[in-house]
Amino acid sequence: MVAKFGMTSDKWTPVDKALFKPKMLFNVPQAEAEKLRFNAIKYALHHHYDNCSYYHNLCKKMEVKPDDICSQSDFSKIPLISDLNFKSYLNESGFDNWLHKIFVGDIPEVKIKKRNPSFDDVIKGMHEKGITITYSSGTRGKLSFIPRDDLSWKRQQYAYARSFELMPFISSPYKYTGVLFMPNPKKTHLFFARIAVTALEAFDMVDKSRFNFVLDREFTTDFVKYFLGTAKGVKHRIKGNLIKILLAVAQNKIMNHFISVIEKCEKEKENALIGGQPFQINALLSRIEKYGKTFNLEDSIVITTGGWKIHRDVKLTEQDFRQKIVRVLGIPDERCRDLYGMVECSTLNVSCEGHYKHIPHSVIYPMVLDEEYEPVGFGEYGRYAFLDPLANSYPGFIMTGDKVKLLEHCPACDRPGPVIDKNVSRMTDVDTKGCGEIMARMFAREIDKQT
Repeated sequence: MVAKFGMTSDKWTPVDKALFKPKMLFNVPQAEAEKLRFNAIKYALHHHYDNCSYYHNLCKKMEVKPDDICSQSDFSKIPLISDLNFKSYLNESGFDNWLHKIFVGDIPEVKIKKRNPSFDDVIKGMHEKGITITYSSGTRGKLSFIPRDDLSWKRQQYAYARSFELMPFISSPYKYTGVLFMPNPKKTHLFFARIAVTALEAFDMVDKSRFNFVLDREFTTDFVKYFLGTAKGVKHRIKGNLIKILLAVAQNKIMNHFISVIEKCEKEKENALIGGQPFQINALLSRIEKYGKTFNLEDSIVITTGGWKIHRDVKLTEQDFRQKIVRVLGIPDERCRDLYGMVECSTLNVSCEGHYKHIPHSVIYPMVLDEEYEPVGFGEYGRYAFLDPLANSYPGFIMTGDKVKLLEHCPACDRPGPVIDKNVSRMTDVDTKGCGEIMARMFAREIDKQT
């Protein structure tokens, strides 16, 4: 994977060294991790201070220079930018201009013949020039866009692939059949779909021919806007209603198809990798129960992401969900893993067998902030923020709208480094955000009928 996504070690910067040097990304000794991470963050801070005008101005306003960061205790001085910055464009007509302002480095000029190019037109044009733009959205439909140059994208692909080393299937000699509640990544730039399948392929756990996706059609930003009802005009609203009807029909078919795939796995003694938002997988489990079926897939795995709120303000606890998986699919509790990530961050936080979310601490420096945006200690809830040096084409020093609690050590295993406690939620008055939320809302109506 280093050869595929990285570069020869003689060309490593301190950032690359923090990512590519560790043999096990989630098992780096504390002292080594802190040294690698400090050098990486210091290097990245210099890069963005020197090459990003808006971040340079922010640092000047906060009276901070890269040389002021002399130890890890100085990390709290590093200016953070809000994740809302990545949805600060005004409209589609100004999107290309906004990208040129937010992008760090030389961004190619893309010639689009249309008078009023859409987000998707710009995304496709940039992709042809080597710039990967992925997006995620809140329930209010305002998309977050993250532009990554080739270096940033390769680092992220590698980091995501290495996340699977924490999974129980790392020692399995078998390929897995994917049952995935996400669009075909070749037909979308929706963030998690785009990155997750690349990571699975890189880790060599799922063969390309054994992926089963919930949607196998083009999934664009226009598609999202039509569905969420944020596209203006009567014509667009009508189109959005038609999309919802078509999706409801497709959902019924795909649920039955997924069940047939699981039946085949059990019959032929294959392993299944079932991935998606808990809401969606729970609906699949309920459908299986409705048919009076149970399975014995003890060597399979369930991977969740996207939060534990179902819909209509109903919340599913992780423990109840895992018990349902054991009862319906026969997959043991320790083989249910949750991923906590976001479009703005280059890495994933992955739950261990004890269901605490581990941070790749040779790279990422996590923080929890109070109401005054000051760091608090371990064991206290607050706003999650992180320093991500892997991002080369935008400053990865981000403050999010998530509410978390950090623990200095994992209570369930002996892997080094801090972990995020099990309960992750949104801060008050912050809308639900994420790729999984889009997918969940798409099928909520039909699942209501079926379960």
